[in-house]
Amino acid sequence: MERVRMTTRLVATAGSLALVAVVAGCGAERSDDAPLLWAEEFDGPAGTPPDPDVWTPELGGGGWGNEELQTYTAERANLALDGEGNLAITARATGPADNPLWTSARVTTFGARTLHHGRIEVRAKVPSGNGIWPAAWTLGQDIQRVGWPACGEIDIIESIGPATEALQTVHGPRPDGTNWLQSVVTPVDEPLSEDFHVYGADWSDDRITFSIDDRTTGSVSRADVPDGGRWPFDSPQYVLLNVAVGGRLPGPPDASTPRTATMLVDWVRVYAPE
Repeated sequence: MERVRMTTRLVATAGSLALVAVVAGCGAERSDDAPLLWAEEFDGPAGTPPDPDVWTPELGGGGWGNEELQTYTAERANLALDGEGNLAITARATGPADNPLWTSARVTTFGARTLHHGRIEVRAKVPSGNGIWPAAWTLGQDIQRVGWPACGEIDIIESIGPATEALQTVHGPRPDGTNWLQSVVTPVDEPLSEDFHVYGADWSDDRITFSIDDRTTGSVSRADVPDGGRWPFDSPQYVLLNVAVGGRLPGPPDASTPRTATMLVDWVRVYAPE
């Protein structure tokens, strides 16, 4: 399925994040009253796959709509529990340094677990490096019927390059079939790759509010949809976790890029609306 970034970005810049504290003005803590609907904790022996009743690997290369370099596999070198309560998704370069072949992994809960309003949180430690693009995100469960971007997309967390910014984005459709998008971009004082953080998205009827470590970073509302665009978030979405390499965003890897780049996902939790 295609996942293409448009060159026009509507960006709302939040304050600088110093480890767990949002500094500039939008730091309301969420409450903990909402009931837990489902959770994936990724407990299990090292080298085993995530629960196949919940997580399905998406396989193959071909650029993924963004001229990306990786081929997604289900090999344990790319996708496995680490035995310490985390799912390890690893992008790996093999072959010569000047022309490596990249493999990685991408798993989804399509057809198994969804959310429809409420809150989703992902606790993860993302990798960094030029051309490295980890992400935890959602797509509409109706994607096979309506396509992208009509299905809608919520990017709970993406980071690129040195991981000095958290990108949290909403995508929706325009009448011509292209996408509109609006991003909350949060600069951080220390790279996100230094530690685990909890990335969240609260989804209501007319607003998606993003957070990091329980602090609000910004929101996108139905009222923010540009003229002619449509708010596509009125039906269930499923979860995706992946590490991509190269493409128009984030750009190519280079000699400084590590030959292995692992995103560790401690848990995914979905809560009912409060």
